[in-house]
Amino acid sequence: MGFKHWLKNAGKHLNILSRSERVYQRSHIRNQCLIASELGSFGDRDSALIKNLNGSGAYVETHRQFRVGEVVHLKFPLHYLDPPIEVTGVVAWTGADGVGVKFQTAGS
Repeated sequence: MGFKHWLKNAGKHLNILSRSERVYQRSHIRNQCLIASELGSFGDRDSALIKNLNGSGAYVETHRQFRVGEVVHLKFPLHYLDPPIEVTGVVAWTGADGVGVKFQTAGS
């Protein structure tokens, strides 16, 4: 199952908040979740926790420090029967507890 297909059907795989509890400030709805993942750069990955996810990016809670603009790799399961998804993204912003990752598309 592809990543984009899964996101369209995220309610089947995530314990998403009700429609009124979602955050609508971005161009894509952010789906609140808790997904154990790996985040890193240059093949060096650490454990992390995806706190929200949508078609254009994710908020990832991590104790590791990243710089805005840094290219990162994120690996996480969508469903226990499927192999993990691996995506490349760019750190869009950083905070005390994590980073915002904007996914790169095939053409970027």
